[in-house]
Parts: sequence; structure tokens; C-alpha cells
Amino acid sequence: MIPIGLLHPPGAIVHGARNGAALTDDLGLDELYAAMAAGDEFIAQVVKTVVPVGLTDCAIIRHRQGVLADCCADPDLPRALYAVTAAATTVRRWTTGRTREPRGKLGLALQPLEALIGHLRQLRQTLEKYAASCTSDGLRRLRRVLAEQLDEDYLARLEQHVAALYFEHGIHFSAALGTGNKADRIMLHEPPAAAKRLRLGRRSGTVFEAFDNFEFHDGDPLRAVIEPPLDGVAEVISRVTDNVQDFFRQLRTELAFYLGGVNLHERLTRSGAPVCFPEPVAAGANLMRATDLRDAVLCLNTSEVIGNDIDADGSTLVVVTGANSGGKSTFLRSAGTAQLLMQAGMFVTAKTFRADVREGSFSHFVRAEDPTMTHGRLDEELSRMGEIIDALTPGALLLCNEPFASTNERDAAAIADPIISALLDSGVKIILVTHLYEFAHRRHLAAHGTDLFLRARRDAEGRRTYRLTAGPPEPTSHGADIFRGVFGPADLESD
Repeated sequence: MIPIGLLHPPGAIVHGARNGAALTDDLGLDELYAAMAAGDEFIAQVVKTVVPVGLTDCAIIRHRQGVLADCCADPDLPRALYAVTAAATTVRRWTTGRTREPRGKLGLALQPLEALIGHLRQLRQTLEKYAASCTSDGLRRLRRVLAEQLDEDYLARLEQHVAALYFEHGIHFSAALGTGNKADRIMLHEPPAAAKRLRLGRRSGTVFEAFDNFEFHDGDPLRAVIEPPLDGVAEVISRVTDNVQDFFRQLRTELAFYLGGVNLHERLTRSGAPVCFPEPVAAGANLMRATDLRDAVLCLNTSEVIGNDIDADGSTLVVVTGANSGGKSTFLRSAGTAQLLMQAGMFVTAKTFRADVREGSFSHFVRAEDPTMTHGRLDEELSRMGEIIDALTPGALLLCNEPFASTNERDAAAIADPIISALLDSGVKIILVTHLYEFAHRRHLAAHGTDLFLRARRDAEGRRTYRLTAGPPEPTSHGADIFRGVFGPADLESD
């Protein structure tokens, strides 16, 4: 089977990092996948399978980025290729037919192969039509391989061989008498080009010719002679057909991922969101730097999304504090989604983005209270955190949104401090959104060189700017601003 090499170079060893199970819900990825699928259920299944498996090889990430950049530059290219592969995968193998005809089984095997040869020709012609758009290594290689291995002469000869196997002018084979006068050493020969006939015997022996329509009945002695070699040919043809079908199924799967990327790219650019291909950096560098970083899912629903600039290079802990409803959770989702899309080999919603690859991304977000719970919310939070810790590996990324907010601040700080410290010591990078001032303040005073503290800004009138700036945590989340915005001015003490 022809190696495709669109998702990764042929022969490359792919190592993927599986992300946490809660990441889809916490980042709202179902909406992202729906935008990628654009109503195509097959694309939906593919992107839900491929995107969450984060690549850890920067070369393979850049390989995918190159193919996706070609597809986004000329969307007609992936759509035309996907249409060919989708049509090819609808070719069905027939299992019933004129079974009393000796070549009936072979004819059933030949029909799907004939159709697939036509799809192979269409695939090669489509790549030739869009040759100018194939600038990435993956697409150029696929185009070159198809042009070399499936040129018109080759496909024409293949069609001739398939047509000959219908034995329209009869079947020519030789056989000898074996033990008990049974046919032995049966061998098919090149089909005759003359009128229909059944030719038996060796060249130096007796020749029998039979002229009929080869309609045999049970017990017919010629049936036992003819069927075995034809069934053998049918099995070979079936294996060839299986290989071609596997090729089209794999190619359709890989193209579905890229077409999903094109669909998402079109939705995001229509909304006015900035889109760029990020710069992946090898694991261990502890890098994350972005300009105008936005939440991709939020960009799908509105054009009024405010981005953030972040320079977290060298930081293993990013603590985000500040005003209520100031964009902290949105920033957390934007960073997590960008990391996920980068390691899938895709673009991100930012003007620039650079980060090191992580061994999976995990999330611990606050959950709505479940009235059916047999334990309290704190027990539920601790249980979820325990499951995450069991799944984490050194080099992973953990996104925390308001952990342990279900208890008082002092107890929450006492719980969070040893957990956060232990995870950092094990090599996990953490982005933490929190209102736990005691924990954040104590951590800030410790002045760890790898900690970065960001704060949600508000203007002098208390309006949220939805931008983050570097700064120490404050003992207030400015909830009074929200109260005044909803209910009007009031004589409230600062919260």
C-alpha cells in the first residue's frame, strides 16, 4: 500500500501525549470540534480522536503545520481530495451473484477493483490539478508518489488485466491427470482472444474445446476443474482490493483532519480573530510567550474578544488573580486551547505563540454542585485532584480554575500549597486562576524565580478591561464593582 505521510513523515515514530478526560468539557472543545466538522459526522469522529493526542515531536508538528497551511491557502484542494476519497470508501464488495457461473466469484471480486482504479486515477489527476498549491513536504511527496507509481500507463495496463480476467472469450488452462484420474497441476493461461471456448489439456497432449455459456450444474465434472484456479485468482484480486480500500480509508481519515482545520480556519477568520501557526519548542524549555492570545471557542461566537499578551518564558507556575469577571478564566482557557492545538499541529488564535511541548494537558475546574453527591464539594474536589495527580507525568501541563474554593481560605491555602509545590517539584507546569489571596500572597513573598503573577486589570471606574498584566496578588477581587454595575451606585465598603 502507498504510504501517505500527511499526518507525519513516512517511517517517523510518533509519540503522543494523551490529555486529561475533563479537558474537553473544561475548555469547551465540543464546540470547537463541531466547528471543525461543519456537519460531517466522519470529520467529527476524526478530529475528536486526533486533536486530543498531543504530538511531542516538534518536527512532526511542523510537518502537519505545513500541510494545513497549504490546505488553508487553497481550501478547494482538501475538499476535492476528500470528495474523491469519500466516494472511494463507498465502493462495496458484492457477496452474491451468479454463483452457478464458474467465474461468478471472480467477477464479484473484479467489480470493486474496477471502480477503485477509476478513483485512483481521479485522485492523481486532482493532485496534478492543484500542483501549484502543494508546497508542503507532505503534499508534494504524496503527489510525487502517485505520479510515479500510478501514472496513466500503469493504470491503463491494470484496467486491461482486469478486463481480461472476466474471460469474455473463454478460459484457457492446462491440467494433468493425477491420482484417481483427478485433475492435477491446474494452471491458468493467458485468456484467448478468439471466440468463447473452454480449452483443456497440455500443449503436447490432448486438447478439448467446449463452446457454451459455462452454466454448470451440481455434479458437473468440469466445475470441479475450473472453479479452484478461478477462486485462487479471486482471492488475489480481493487482497489487492482490500489494500486499495485501506489506502483510501487512511487517506480519507488524514484529509478529514485537515479539512476540519480548514473549516475552523474559515470560521475564525470570518470572526476577525487573529490566527497564526505557533512555534513549538522541544520539551524541557519551560517556554510560553504569546501576543493577542484569545480563547478560540469564544472567538467562534463573537468578534468582540479581547486578547492578552503573555511572557511566561522560564515560568513553571503562572498565578492569575484580580477582579471578578475580569477575564481570568477566559485567559486560562485560551492558554490551554492554544497548547492543545499547537501539539495537534494546528494554528492558534493569537498573533504569535511559542511554547514548549508538554506531556499532556490536564484541567481541574470548579464544578457546579451536584445535589446527588453523597459527599461534600471539598471531598469531590479532592477526589478529582487525586485522579489527576495519578494521571500526571513529569512535563505535563495542569490548568487549575479556582481549586478548593468550596472551603474557607485558610484551609484552602493549607491544602493547595503542598499539592502545588509537589507537582512543581515533579516537573509539572501549572497555570492557576485563584481567589485564594493567602496562598497567592504567601507564594509571592517566597519569590520563587520560576513563578509568574498576573492580575486582571480594571480601570479607574472599575470597568473590566479583560487584559492581564504582571503584578502581585491583591486582597480584593473587586466584587463591589460588579454590584455597582448591576444595581447602580451604592455606599459599599471595598470587598
